[in-house]
Amino acid sequence: GDSSGLHGRRYVKNNDMTIILIYDVQGHIAGISAAVPKSSSFPSAEMRNHPFVLSGNNYHISVYFVDPAIICTTGRSNSVYNHQGVGTDLYLQNGTDPIAHSKVIPHQETGIKGTQWTLGKCFPTMGVHYWYNIGRDMNCDNFFPMFLLYNGGQLNAFGWAFATQLTSTHVEHPPKSSIGGFMKEIPQCLLNHDLSTQHIYL
Repeated sequence: GDSSGLHGRRYVKNNDMTIILIYDVQGHIAGISAAVPKSSSFPSAEMRNHPFVLSGNNYHISVYFVDPAIICTTGRSNSVYNHQGVGTDLYLQNGTDPIAHSKVIPHQETGIKGTQWTLGKCFPTMGVHYWYNIGRDMNCDNFFPMFLLYNGGQLNAFGWAFATQLTSTHVEHPPKSSIGGFMKEIPQCLLNHDLSTQHIYL
């Protein structure tokens, strides 16, 4: 639905909010989301409403695999879905309006040039990481909770990186000693935070 600032029919398994599947009005997959309980510390005030959108007692971060404008209106027919598969693009919702505030993530690594996505490192079996506007002396209240992965110059995955401790079995907790494996310049504030990460392959 549209009322909460989130699009699509959302399904959660066993109340684990770290994986929320999003479907369109025709019942076809349309995106994926994760949510964290509303609390005083995470997400930071800077991350509330962009990218985390409050719905009920949880803050949601969402990406869509198709144009958000069709999810709650026409959806995709069986024939279109069979032709396109899971999706056509990766749209990040970075505001309270799923249509106006969704940004397309470049398919090609060359499309990252000129944006605030910052080159990280290539981690074996994962790919080349990009982080959003990070730096050594940044404040972790501004640590954007998403990363991109490119392989052979093509977007092939993305993931969440929440600077908080989540207990789900669907998230990983990389040790601080491993952070240098996927970031060139490590924000020093991250050394004071637990990380909960999740990779989603396209």
